[in-house]
Amino acid sequence: MEQLNWAGNVVYGARRLHCPTSVEALRELVAAAPRIRVLGSRHSFNTIADSCELVSLRALPAAVDVDREAGTVSCPAALTYGELAQALHAEGLALANLGSLPHISVGGSVSTATHGSGDRNGNLAPAVSGLELVTSAGELIVARRGDADFEGLVVGLGALGALTRIPLDVEPAY
Repeated sequence: MEQLNWAGNVVYGARRLHCPTSVEALRELVAAAPRIRVLGSRHSFNTIADSCELVSLRALPAAVDVDREAGTVSCPAALTYGELAQALHAEGLALANLGSLPHISVGGSVSTATHGSGDRNGNLAPAVSGLELVTSAGELIVARRGDADFEGLVVGLGALGALTRIPLDVEPAY
């Protein structure tokens, strides 16, 4: 099984790519794997996402849930910013800052502190108001802004587990 990054200049050495269709299946898979990493949209230019086994989260439920009262949207970590922007636009909403490329995944970009476009915008992680994360033991953790160590969970570089869902702050469309 050969998996390449987006640019085609990094070959992942994984022997197997898993595609679970539920969070429960992901939890079982991660708990049983000796070493596994999440394969996002493959926009990494190094081997940080490489492992003997990879898991794609694209087959997990793709519901985008808007909470207008809280001013947030909860989306799957595997959703791309382009897909999320379209869903928010249909609701008359937007994110304050977007990644510069529409094909990067929300989970990958926030967990690596990817920057937005322009020199006056910070990275994308400050918009994260919560997260759901599957740990290496298969435990599902739900954390919210204000919880102890929350910021470290958001920008965890994939070392803490697999992000499954991410609530983000939204604002009226502009």
